Amino acid sequence: MLPVSRGNSPPTPVTYSPTVFAASINSWLLALAGIALAAALYWLSRRGPIKRWRRRLRTRRAERVWSREAVAVPRAVSSRVIVTLTASPGRMVALEQTVRTLLNQTCPPDEIHLNIPEVFRRTGERYEIPGWCSQVDPRVRLFRVEDIGPATKMVTTVERVGPAEDILLVIADDDTLYPQETIQALLEAHRDAPSTVHAVSGYDLGPQWESVLAKEARPVAVVEGWATFVAHRRHFGAGFAEHVHRVSSCRACFAHDDIVVSNWFALQGVDRRQIHHPMVSRRRFRQLGAQQDYGYLPGALHQESLPSERARQCASHLASLGLWRLPSPPVG
Repeated sequence: MLPVSRGNSPPTPVTYSPTVFAASINSWLLALAGIALAAALYWLSRRGPIKRWRRRLRTRRAERVWSREAVAVPRAVSSRVIVTLTASPGRMVALEQTVRTLLNQTCPPDEIHLNIPEVFRRTGERYEIPGWCSQVDPRVRLFRVEDIGPATKMVTTVERVGPAEDILLVIADDDTLYPQETIQALLEAHRDAPSTVHAVSGYDLGPQWESVLAKEARPVAVVEGWATFVAHRRHFGAGFAEHVHRVSSCRACFAHDDIVVSNWFALQGVDRRQIHHPMVSRRRFRQLGAQQDYGYLPGALHQESLPSERARQCASHLASLGLWRLPSPPVG
């Protein structure tokens, strides 16, 4: 505020009270502290313990949906259906609830293959097999296999199934519950476009290697295993296991199986597509609390680095071998 001049008298000097000045500083500090607290709470809600708590809360709220018995409907295809997945040692007990949701489907699978290593490669921890694995259902089959990272969930199953067999493989994750219509939606999509790999969730690679999630049914570069995708055995072609073993020496490829597998499909000339179904989508998975909180604990493999950095490193390694085929920014 400018000094006020009255006639020819000198302007009255402006004085600042120390008390007023201190109160002003305190107000600014409180505002900054509030902004910092809001930012911290937002971060925690997205990545930390609050996010895990929110996921548990959503699952509990949807308990009636998860406990409802599925009403079987005719399959859209005549192919045999095998669901395949793996788990880390710390998730073997919790894996039962995932398996039960995969059995409680409107189109239940013919078999569920659990590919479980003897030793967890990342930590050297040995697996203890809980009793439910042999008691839950005759369709659940346990296979002891070599640990080759997250791709363990599908590699040995592809090897076990003959390339000429009419079998659909549904890829699933150990930290997700699956709505009752999940397999039905995938089979219907396969019926309508049998030459394509169909996923509940997929994305393209943005200019900074970020994941650009598809918001409707459309072709995608990368299919995400956590939400399930379906592929016919012929889509994998020959040499899939050897390919995964070859590229897994790269840590990013070891961790980012979605990109490695999607790139393999591209090498085989197989398109990938995200489906649209009113009962099976990322949004519905989120509403039902399908992704479990233990998938976001600090030891989870996907938390080792930013997804964009893993994607860039994975692409760089595959490109150095002359194998990169996904649409992406320039590979440096």
